[in-house]
Amino acid sequence: MVQNNSGSFLKFIAYLQVIGIILVVLGHSFHEYPYDHYGNMLIYKMLYSFRMPLFVFVSGFLMLFTTRMVHKKKTSLSQFFTVKVKRLLLPFFVLTLVTFIPRAMMSDIADDTISPTFESLVQSVLYGDKMVIPYFWFLQASFILLITTYAFITVCEIPNIHNALIYIMLIGGATCIMIFLPENITTILSLDRAAELGIFFVCGIVYCRYSTYIDRYIIWTSVCFFAFISAAWAILYFVTENTAFVPICSLAGIAMCISLAKILESRKITVLDHLIGANYIIFLLSWYCNVASQQILHHYVQLPWWVYTILSLTSGIYIPWLAYKYLQSHRDSRWVRVTTFLLGQRLG
Repeated sequence: MVQNNSGSFLKFIAYLQVIGIILVVLGHSFHEYPYDHYGNMLIYKMLYSFRMPLFVFVSGFLMLFTTRMVHKKKTSLSQFFTVKVKRLLLPFFVLTLVTFIPRAMMSDIADDTISPTFESLVQSVLYGDKMVIPYFWFLQASFILLITTYAFITVCEIPNIHNALIYIMLIGGATCIMIFLPENITTILSLDRAAELGIFFVCGIVYCRYSTYIDRYIIWTSVCFFAFISAAWAILYFVTENTAFVPICSLAGIAMCISLAKILESRKITVLDHLIGANYIIFLLSWYCNVASQQILHHYVQLPWWVYTILSLTSGIYIPWLAYKYLQSHRDSRWVRVTTFLLGQRLG
């Protein structure tokens, strides 16, 4: 649970997490678009401009809360490392192992072929572009960013991240180094993605640290501001597409989501409340629903492409959500405790 210094629940961050996971599942639900590769759809590309930067931004924001907590408890880097392994890498390993053989057997209806060999399994664990579940690169990239950030904070003894500029320079330097390294090195543990999106991680840290000052000048809860920043994001998408200025568009998209989240919070609009807390398990399990309701179903039944999209979106959100609610209501069961541990879940 995310809390501020007074201990009150930061609901807008919870809303950002829910908004982010809905956008992720939606983006994975256009697979059966018949007129072109779904990756070339305008709506897909526009959502892609900020949905993963939003996830990384939230991770950076939460990093500051984690840092404050662990400094109070004097948690060592090794202890912090262990916690993040259990939270991020353990579910990655477990679900990769569970999915590997079925995914290899489905190669005839999948977008690419996975060989059922030990070498292929090792590659799917190590390389971000060879994963059994493609978007699990986020788990590796988040792990890299969290561990390197905490190590940096610990070494420099900067619990409040006052000199975030130094970290921005480190991220920039890492990105430059990645440019000159061969692809078979940069894709190990999704290092390239961590370097590419690190700036949004830093922006999340900076906003968390200086939100009191930033919020004095930005009226996030204004519908007019939301409309303005939404229009700015849409315009920036077309202006910055295929240029080095795409991150500006991404930041506008993140600001749009922050405004939406704070409007929902301030106006007590509770339409997303039932999904709060379930975003992580939705991220982990939605791929199975997306594949079942698109590639597998399409292999046997011919339906309009948008029907597959609706089925994928709703099942990708609500089947994992039902699993989350079940785990919550049976948390005293031994097998549920084992399952939640293996999936890195925190049941509130």
